[in-house]
Amino acid sequence: MTQSTFPEMAILPDPSLQGLLARRARAAWILVFAAALLAIAVATHWPNVRVGDPTRPPDKIIHFIAFGGLTALLWQVGWFKSRIAVAAAGFAIAIADELTQSLGIEGRQASVEDVIAGALGIVVVVLGLWAFAPVGGVAAMLRQQRRRVAEQFIFSRLGPWLSLVAAAGFGVVVMLPASILIDSRFPRPNPLQAALVGAVLGTLLSSLMMLEALVRRTLQATATQHRCTACGSDALAKADCTRCGAAVQSHLFIEWPEVGGSTFLRLAARPVLLGVGIVVSVTVVVLSLGALRLTFPLAGQVDALIHGRAYGMTSVLDLTLVGVAAACAVRSFRARSAARADAASERCIACAFDLSQTPVSDDSFVGNDASGAAHRCQVGRCGECGASFVRIASGQGTR
Repeated sequence: MTQSTFPEMAILPDPSLQGLLARRARAAWILVFAAALLAIAVATHWPNVRVGDPTRPPDKIIHFIAFGGLTALLWQVGWFKSRIAVAAAGFAIAIADELTQSLGIEGRQASVEDVIAGALGIVVVVLGLWAFAPVGGVAAMLRQQRRRVAEQFIFSRLGPWLSLVAAAGFGVVVMLPASILIDSRFPRPNPLQAALVGAVLGTLLSSLMMLEALVRRTLQATATQHRCTACGSDALAKADCTRCGAAVQSHLFIEWPEVGGSTFLRLAARPVLLGVGIVVSVTVVVLSLGALRLTFPLAGQVDALIHGRAYGMTSVLDLTLVGVAAACAVRSFRARSAARADAASERCIACAFDLSQTPVSDDSFVGNDASGAAHRCQVGRCGECGASFVRIASGQGTR
């Protein structure tokens, strides 16, 4: 089926970017970003600071984590709409931070490798933003937009922030000693660097798991009790919020079905293989360069360049490789999941029932796909399991 778009339909504004909830969430992210920027500036400009073993300092890992994380926060603030722009801003901050360390601060000096480490962290984060960028047609975009609205409900309130902080703390308590223990099994352990990596991994994993739990709870609650996407009020009239007057977009609260376990595994198999393949391929290339260094002078020069850097850069490159592979795998999985969601108007995503002859409601709304093209949509329910699905309105496309 080829779906046509409508010139008279403007690109709909994203409700997750508008209203009181969006302003509150943005203000919270600004505070977090400002605190992180201040902490990094103080830590990198404090005179005569020595962290860990001077012969094996963890500063490259610190720059990778710090400026990558700062760029992620900068994106959440919403000042930049382009990933290229936020990457440029992150690079500018990293370079400025390094240059100002050479302005007469005792025990501090600028380092090109510190800038490179920070830049690689920024690259990994921007690839992560690409991996989680909107993808798919109308049905997939409705699911993604509904999730973004749920996240605004979460980030606009203090309680969920405290839950995320508590989860991050728990992750640090668990992962930090585990990382040190694993590192101690290697020939030349570096407990401080292992602790930093473990703390960051624990923070990310635990906070993301808590965020997923909060999102699911919010989605479930708003499916039964609709709330205004602008102000968060649940006092809604038929078409407008009685508190702020914003139009109620009831289609954002439809409870879309999830794929079954076997379907999920099928969707995830190829992306996982893609990520593993990237890591294995690059590893084989690097090992081959080491094996060929005595035979081919060029291979020897490249191998010397890779292994002749300052301490810590190898770990930074390893993390970059894992980050790139993970971003590619996540993007592939999301694209496959979006394609499955967009096909749900023909076959139920929950029970695989044939929906080609299933009627839809007379009510319609306008939805956008990932490219911004607008389509008039109608919602129906599977006659077998009752799961909801969305379909391009009849007469607005050709078969």
